[in-house]
Amino acid sequence: MRIGRFLYFGDFVAIPALMSGLAYLAFEGRGAGAAPEYAALAVFGALVWTLAEYAIHRFLYHHAPVLSPLHDAHHRAPRDLIGVPSFISSGLVVLVGYLPLSAVAPVGAAGFATGLLAGYAVYMFVHHATHHMRIEPGDWLYEARVRHMAHHYHEDTHFGVSTGFWDRVFGTAGRRRDRLART
Repeated sequence: MRIGRFLYFGDFVAIPALMSGLAYLAFEGRGAGAAPEYAALAVFGALVWTLAEYAIHRFLYHHAPVLSPLHDAHHRAPRDLIGVPSFISSGLVVLVGYLPLSAVAPVGAAGFATGLLAGYAVYMFVHHATHHMRIEPGDWLYEARVRHMAHHYHEDTHFGVSTGFWDRVFGTAGRRRDRLART
């Protein structure tokens, strides 16, 4: 669905706020002693996000009855502000990443959800940049742009936006001009 600028860019405000809240929850009871567990689970959450991003894009955005029409609209008008409002997307990340673990490992749950949110923020930025920023060869985002633009022309390839790692693992990296696309 087309959404206004406030809802489109809302994740860039909501995510740091949620991450701050999660850090507060992790450290308010145990102080600095929570840092190793929190940091380890944050790194793990960020890594898990890359796989979740790939799976969400490949299976939900391209095949789920509710999400695929929205994603099709994005493919038809890639520069339009189309997406899920931030309070829904960021809220789902917290709901899935924090709540189930919070009763048994509150510090770890906060770290894991923080990592997921950080990965999601990177995805949001990279995806926005590939469509709305001038990215030239040699820029650090250039390979992400090449992968993502290839996806827009060949929808069965390049499902990873922030990384091409899982596309290589699952064989969806695609080909470009009779050679493997650089990732």
